[in-house]
Amino acid sequence: MVAVAPFRILPFRILIVDDDRNCRESLRRALERDGHLVFTAEDGKAALAVARQQELDLVLTDLIMPGLGGLGFLDGLRILRPEVPAILISAFANVDTAVKAVQRGVSDVLEKPIRLRDVRKAVKRAMEGRRHERGFSGLRDASVREAAPPAPPSRERIVGRRRLVGRSPVFLDLLDLVGRVAAVQSTALLLGESGTGKELIAAALHEGSPRASGPLVKVACAALAEGVLEAELFGSEKGAYTGSVAQRRGRFELADGGTLFLDEIGDLPLSLQVKLLRVLQEGEFERVGGVSTQRVDVRVIAATHRDLEAEVRAGRFREDLYWRLNVIPLVVPPLRERGADVVLLAEHFLRLSLEATRRVTPDVIAPEALALMQAYRWPGNVRELENAIERAVVLSRSAQIGPDDLPAAVRRAASDPALQNRPPIHFEVGQTFEQLEREAIRRTLEAVDGNREAAASILGIGVATLYRRLKEMGEGDDPGPGPLFEHERGA
Repeated sequence: MVAVAPFRILPFRILIVDDDRNCRESLRRALERDGHLVFTAEDGKAALAVARQQELDLVLTDLIMPGLGGLGFLDGLRILRPEVPAILISAFANVDTAVKAVQRGVSDVLEKPIRLRDVRKAVKRAMEGRRHERGFSGLRDASVREAAPPAPPSRERIVGRRRLVGRSPVFLDLLDLVGRVAAVQSTALLLGESGTGKELIAAALHEGSPRASGPLVKVACAALAEGVLEAELFGSEKGAYTGSVAQRRGRFELADGGTLFLDEIGDLPLSLQVKLLRVLQEGEFERVGGVSTQRVDVRVIAATHRDLEAEVRAGRFREDLYWRLNVIPLVVPPLRERGADVVLLAEHFLRLSLEATRRVTPDVIAPEALALMQAYRWPGNVRELENAIERAVVLSRSAQIGPDDLPAAVRRAASDPALQNRPPIHFEVGQTFEQLEREAIRRTLEAVDGNREAAASILGIGVATLYRRLKEMGEGDDPGPGPLFEHERGA
């Protein structure tokens, strides 16, 4: 008969923050006796330093501390570790404090003097929720007396064969949806700003699907002229146009049995939207210059940074095609909404850049540089962050990436007082969203002396989008191929 070893609760990584040494050490000893790995800090600033360096499962923090207090620390924790629950311990807690604490992710508020029994109950409640998030069974072989610290929550998820980096709740929710959508045959529509990683998500959908053994074919709808794009999508017969000397299969035929990714579908000309709708409905089309009907079995994944409902209202996008594409919409969040993912992605891109350049340094990002990156809004999203890290690796002359190695826009947005102390925008009941948007754009441009790149960064939109909004408002022209900013025109 096989003997079964006993089991015990998996230990958790807990941070205790309190300026009262006796209280801090008493809690540490008690929680370590319960089998947890415990870190301590005497104030909010020291606690944030620990949170930057360690994976955490739970935080217990005092409210009133010298320097950075409990609520200020929790604000910082929400940026660094937005998924980590917290327990507030205070002799001065009231209803108002409790509300503010809950808004910062606090799961329990305990009043001093505290009893270890109450602390253990609060920790157990938080642990149950945390264990459910992490997917742990909560058991481990107790025969290992000196157990190694538990593996930290995964920073990477694999969908199909695609490795995706991130642990922010909004990104993990997306990945959960991607995993479910990948298994079906329905058309998927990826919505999100430029540079958020829609192409990566499309690849994950394909690789996690029953079509993974088939081809994944990609088409950039915004990069090709209308006539060229039609031939690219549907193919052409010999002699169909000047220079067509042989029959040519299009992307739909090449993707037969697999997946076709149509990037920036919002830029597809109306004339081609009709042909695309037919393929989606009937699975058939004719090549350019041809008369015979081609039939294909293709799953379509489309992506756009545009508001397709607004494009439909403006008459630039067919409503029937919109509803055919919008079977399963997936919103890819901008980087500014992904919290601690900025740090994870920066470290990920640092490793990739070192491998690509065959360098060994800089292999660390200085805390000051990380703080700047977290303060910046990244209007170019993940693509902009990747470019910034690659640039820093190439240009840095030290063993670590410091603030001076980052692009000027990152440094400026985090340090310019005009950006940090913007006056509030007041509105009256009855004002339209268009009026509020106009006022927000106008006031932001005033705050940055008309620098449209900086204004777009603050507003969380691309520079091209800002120009389009200004043009629609009658307050700006399309910049065309010339300089983007007034201060560049004399250069």
